[in-house]
Amino acid sequence: MKEPVQTDPVQMMLLGEATENAEVGVVVWNADRRYVACNTHCCRLLGVDREELLRREVGVTNTNPEARTIVDELIASAPAQGTTTIGDTEVAWVVFPTTIAGLDHIVGVMWDPATVR
Repeated sequence: MKEPVQTDPVQMMLLGEATENAEVGVVVWNADRRYVACNTHCCRLLGVDREELLRREVGVTNTNPEARTIVDELIASAPAQGTTTIGDTEVAWVVFPTTIAGLDHIVGVMWDPATVR
């Protein structure tokens, strides 16, 4: 396991604010498949508020009957990328592993290719 990187608090604040206000959705989940962080645009793309999303397990509300298997494969193969349909919107995404506070997590970034190029 990697040692946590010591980061300047100002850099962390700037990165946090930039991520929160980005025109891409950013979401983080842990090894237990629980969402632990998300930005405003992620909630907008998924059609849920932050509190609701952070109570969910990754893939639980997906209507695809194979969603859990797909998420398991996604976690095992990260980094990965693809597209999916959410509501009426085609959404592109990429996921990759990271370490936060010494623990393994997955970061997902998603966007509407029609509006973000």
